[in-house]
Amino acid sequence: METLLLRAALAPSLVLLASVVARRLGPRRGGQLLGAPTSTGPFLALTWLAAGPAKVAEAAHGTVTGTLVVACFCLAYARFAPARRPAWTLARALLCAAAAGLVGTLCGTVWLTAGLALTVIVTGLLTWPEADPDGRRTSPARAWEVPVRMLLSGVTVAGALAAGAALGPFVGGVLSSVPVLLSVMGTSVHRTAGAAAAVEMMRGALTSAAGTLAFLLVLCTAPTRLDPVTAFVLALVALAAADSLLRLGITRAARRSRELPGFLT
Repeated sequence: METLLLRAALAPSLVLLASVVARRLGPRRGGQLLGAPTSTGPFLALTWLAAGPAKVAEAAHGTVTGTLVVACFCLAYARFAPARRPAWTLARALLCAAAAGLVGTLCGTVWLTAGLALTVIVTGLLTWPEADPDGRRTSPARAWEVPVRMLLSGVTVAGALAAGAALGPFVGGVLSSVPVLLSVMGTSVHRTAGAAAAVEMMRGALTSAAGTLAFLLVLCTAPTRLDPVTAFVLALVALAAADSLLRLGITRAARRSRELPGFLT
């Protein structure tokens, strides 16, 4: 019950924070916040305290599958957004995310699921299209929009976690990682700021997904050997290292693509 209440309260708070960050620092920064383990981290910590290390490892396995879902959602939304309206873009992205969730669930090991997620992340970022300014008129955000986003995200996350609690830690981990917040924020940004801004938000979330994946893999393997504090510290170190390595690799690849015509095209 404590986990359910925390996640139900945390989701609206993250939507509010991401809205402020996106407005002040741009949609990519807002996406980076949503792609980080800002919600799965507390979920796994409470799972550890309530059910022990074995259950948190199983839940972390589920969140790795959820990371694959998020990565495919971001990539699909970014591909469809320039040519589709927000509702149609969301429907197609959710369909791709559902297919990814099925594939991840059928994978035999967490490492295979993680390998698929990393492949999607790296391939997506290396082949990310150049920014295309959105020439369509955009509508201003309404005063009631942020509260509605917060309410929608809280209700959806609470429902997903209640279902996950009844179906076990793995399913709970998958449902705790579904791109609810990205769905809410992405379509809202798409409508109010245009497709280009929504694409930038998805790019930010996809960039953060690599660090989130490293964070989760540590928690899949470390709980039975380490105390909670040490395990989460190591997970955060892995997150920072993976995030830095990915950014460095993408930067070098982009520089090389400019030096070598036809590279990555």
